Amino acid sequence: MQLETKPGFSLIGILVSLACMAVLMSIYMTSLDKAVTGGKGKSTQGSVWGMQDQIQLQLLGQAMTIDAMSNKHNQFLTPSVLASTNDIYDNTSANFWSAMLVQNLAKAEQLISPSDRGWVEKAIVDYQSSDWDPNFSANLNETANVSYAHMPLWGERLKRRWNVQSGRFPILGNRGPVDGDESANSVTVDDDGVWRGWVLHSDNSIKWVEGTSLVSKWRRRDGVSDDNIFLIESEDSADDAILGYTLEMDDYGPTLVWD
Repeated sequence: MQLETKPGFSLIGILVSLACMAVLMSIYMTSLDKAVTGGKGKSTQGSVWGMQDQIQLQLLGQAMTIDAMSNKHNQFLTPSVLASTNDIYDNTSANFWSAMLVQNLAKAEQLISPSDRGWVEKAIVDYQSSDWDPNFSANLNETANVSYAHMPLWGERLKRRWNVQSGRFPILGNRGPVDGDESANSVTVDDDGVWRGWVLHSDNSIKWVEGTSLVSKWRRRDGVSDDNIFLIESEDSADDAILGYTLEMDDYGPTLVWD
């Protein structure tokens, strides 16, 4: 009696098919990772995460600009002015970012960068607070509720740069390494040793920056041609651009943290 045979899959054929699928999936995942994150260890301007940072920073800037144009001084949101205390001790990062939320100028998820590799989580906001939520955290030594750095709200910078009429001056951006040192062991620096991120200016223009130094587009009176935007180079100078987190503020200026 002749047995009838039917075509089917052999074990070797199945293994070869699985191997091909694994290779194709690997290629797909690599391409997807590059499209979303910019690729392992390197931030890119055109990645999904990079574009989300750009959009979030620009939305924050637009909200600040609209709010500033509604007051007679054209000044961006400042905690000490908001609370009518004029006390510079109020001008910390926690108070500023929390006030942005409580005053409905931003949403909690807008303050979180998808590319932030630190300990950050969306804030649970107490909207019953009068000016800002005291439970909001901008302390990078613990879990923070914000990913973006800002210009310290103090001294000549606050008087001359924290407003819609100050020209193209850096006011917000992705956070960076301590003292702008790219050689430091920092979660904000890519695997190739370079910091990359977005910097928003007071005129709401935004620029992708590779490296912590910016060529000045404004006059600096101390002769420095460019700024390390994560390093204080001229103490109370309106011409020295700095982005960071103001942990505390006193009569001598801010206590800044970066990473």
